[in-house]
Amino acid sequence: MSTGAIIGIVVAVVVVIAIIAAVVVMNGRKGEAARAKAEKLREETGRARLQASEHEAEAAEAEAEASRARAEAKRLELEADERAKAAHAAREQAQERHQRADKIDPDSGDRADTDRARARDTDRDPRIDDGDDVDQPRRASRTDDDRA
Repeated sequence: MSTGAIIGIVVAVVVVIAIIAAVVVMNGRKGEAARAKAEKLREETGRARLQASEHEAEAAEAEAEASRARAEAKRLELEADERAKAAHAAREQAQERHQRADKIDPDSGDRADTDRARARDTDRDPRIDDGDDVDQPRRASRTDDDRA
Protein backbone atom coordinates (compact mmCIF):
# COMPACT_ATOMS: atom_id res chain seq x y z
CA MET A 1 0.00 0.00 0.00
CA SER A 2 1.26 3.31 -0.93
CA THR A 3 1.52 6.33 1.25
CA GLY A 4 -1.18 8.14 -0.71
CA ALA A 5 -3.59 5.29 -0.14
CA ILE A 6 -2.82 5.25 3.60
CA ILE A 7 -3.31 9.01 3.79
CA GLY A 8 -6.62 8.67 1.89
CA ILE A 9 -7.81 5.97 4.28
CA VAL A 10 -6.77 8.02 7.34
CA VAL A 11 -8.52 11.13 5.94
CA ALA A 12 -11.65 9.09 5.20
CA VAL A 13 -11.61 7.63 8.72
CA VAL A 14 -11.13 11.12 10.23
CA VAL A 15 -14.00 12.48 8.11
CA VAL A 16 -16.26 9.57 9.15
CA ILE A 17 -15.31 10.12 12.82
CA ALA A 18 -16.00 13.85 12.44
CA ILE A 19 -19.39 13.15 10.87
CA ILE A 20 -20.25 10.68 13.65
CA ALA A 21 -19.14 13.19 16.28
CA ALA A 22 -21.22 15.93 14.64
CA VAL A 23 -24.28 13.65 14.56
CA VAL A 24 -23.78 12.71 18.21
CA VAL A 25 -23.39 16.38 19.22
CA MET A 26 -26.46 17.39 17.20
CA ASN A 27 -28.54 14.61 18.73
CA GLY A 28 -27.34 15.68 22.16
CA ARG A 29 -28.43 19.24 21.49
CA LYS A 30 -31.77 18.08 20.11
CA GLY A 31 -32.25 15.96 23.22
CA GLU A 32 -31.41 18.91 25.46
CA ALA A 33 -33.80 21.12 23.53
CA ALA A 34 -36.50 18.46 23.75
CA ARG A 35 -35.88 18.04 27.48
CA ALA A 36 -36.03 21.83 27.98
CA LYS A 37 -39.25 22.03 25.98
CA ALA A 38 -40.75 19.15 27.96
CA GLU A 39 -39.75 20.82 31.24
CA LYS A 40 -41.36 24.08 30.10
CA LEU A 41 -44.58 22.21 29.22
CA ARG A 42 -44.54 20.52 32.65
CA GLU A 43 -44.17 23.90 34.36
CA GLU A 44 -47.03 25.36 32.32
CA THR A 45 -49.16 22.32 33.15
CA GLY A 46 -48.37 22.76 36.84
CA ARG A 47 -49.41 26.42 36.70
CA ALA A 48 -52.59 25.52 34.82
CA ARG A 49 -53.46 22.86 37.42
CA LEU A 50 -52.85 25.34 40.24
CA GLN A 51 -55.01 27.92 38.50
CA ALA A 52 -57.76 25.33 37.96
CA SER A 53 -57.61 24.43 41.66
CA GLU A 54 -57.92 28.11 42.58
CA HIS A 55 -60.94 28.48 40.27
CA GLU A 56 -62.54 25.39 41.81
CA ALA A 57 -61.99 26.84 45.29
CA GLU A 58 -63.52 30.16 44.20
CA ALA A 59 -66.50 28.33 42.70
CA ALA A 60 -67.02 26.35 45.92
CA GLU A 61 -66.81 29.59 47.93
CA ALA A 62 -69.34 31.28 45.63
CA GLU A 63 -71.67 28.29 45.97
CA ALA A 64 -71.37 28.43 49.77
CA GLU A 65 -72.12 32.16 49.71
CA ALA A 66 -75.14 31.59 47.46
CA SER A 67 -76.35 28.88 49.82
CA ARG A 68 -76.02 31.26 52.77
CA ALA A 69 -77.90 33.93 50.81
CA ARG A 70 -80.72 31.49 49.99
CA ALA A 71 -80.97 30.52 53.67
CA GLU A 72 -81.05 34.20 54.68
CA ALA A 73 -83.70 34.94 52.06
CA LYS A 74 -85.81 32.05 53.33
CA ARG A 75 -85.41 33.29 56.92
CA LEU A 76 -86.42 36.82 55.91
CA GLU A 77 -89.40 35.49 53.97
CA LEU A 78 -90.58 33.53 57.02
CA GLU A 79 -90.03 36.58 59.21
CA ALA A 80 -92.03 38.74 56.80
CA ASP A 81 -94.86 36.19 56.78
CA GLU A 82 -94.89 36.13 60.59
CA ARG A 83 -94.97 39.93 60.71
CA ALA A 84 -97.78 40.04 58.16
CA LYS A 85 -99.78 37.54 60.22
CA ALA A 86 -99.12 39.57 63.38
CA ALA A 87 -100.19 42.76 61.63
CA HIS A 88 -103.36 41.09 60.36
CA ALA A 89 -104.15 39.79 63.86
CA ALA A 90 -103.50 43.24 65.35
CA ARG A 91 -105.76 44.84 62.75
CA GLU A 92 -108.55 42.36 63.50
CA GLN A 93 -108.12 42.88 67.24
CA ALA A 94 -108.24 46.67 66.83
CA GLN A 95 -111.33 46.36 64.65
CA GLU A 96 -113.04 44.16 67.27
CA ARG A 97 -112.21 46.71 70.02
CA HIS A 98 -113.54 49.51 67.85
CA GLN A 99 -116.76 47.60 67.27
CA ARG A 100 -117.11 46.90 71.01
CA ALA A 101 -116.55 50.61 71.71
CA ASP A 102 -119.24 51.50 69.16
CA LYS A 103 -121.68 49.08 70.81
CA ILE A 104 -120.96 50.56 74.23
CA ASP A 105 -121.00 54.24 73.13
CA PRO A 106 -124.57 55.58 72.97
CA ASP A 107 -123.43 58.56 70.85
CA SER A 108 -121.73 56.51 68.14
CA GLY A 109 -124.74 56.74 65.79
CA ASP A 110 -124.11 57.27 62.08
CA ARG A 111 -120.37 57.73 62.51
CA ALA A 112 -120.08 54.18 63.86
CA ASP A 113 -122.08 52.78 60.95
CA THR A 114 -119.81 54.53 58.45
CA ASP A 115 -116.68 53.40 60.26
CA ARG A 116 -117.94 49.81 60.44
CA ALA A 117 -118.73 49.80 56.72
CA ARG A 118 -115.26 51.01 55.95
CA ALA A 119 -113.64 48.60 58.41
CA ARG A 120 -115.26 45.60 56.74
CA ASP A 121 -112.72 45.96 54.00
CA THR A 122 -109.61 44.91 55.96
CA ASP A 123 -107.39 46.29 53.21
CA ARG A 124 -108.73 49.78 53.87
CA ASP A 125 -107.68 51.82 56.89
CA PRO A 126 -110.84 53.65 58.15
CA ARG A 127 -108.67 56.46 59.55
CA ILE A 128 -107.63 57.56 56.06
CA ASP A 129 -109.87 60.20 54.53
CA ASP A 130 -108.95 60.54 50.91
CA GLY A 131 -111.74 63.01 50.21
CA ASP A 132 -113.43 60.62 47.85
CA ASP A 133 -116.99 59.54 48.68
CA VAL A 134 -116.49 56.22 46.92
CA ASP A 135 -114.56 53.74 49.03
CA GLN A 136 -111.96 51.96 46.99
CA PRO A 137 -109.86 49.32 48.73
CA ARG A 138 -106.17 49.94 49.07
CA ARG A 139 -103.81 47.26 47.81
CA ALA A 140 -102.15 45.99 50.96
CA SER A 141 -101.42 42.41 49.95
CA ARG A 142 -97.78 41.54 49.42
CA THR A 143 -96.53 39.67 46.43
CA ASP A 144 -93.44 37.49 46.15
CA ASP A 145 -91.75 40.30 44.24
CA ASP A 146 -92.28 42.75 47.13
CA ARG A 147 -90.54 40.40 49.53
CA ALA A 148 -87.34 40.17 47.51
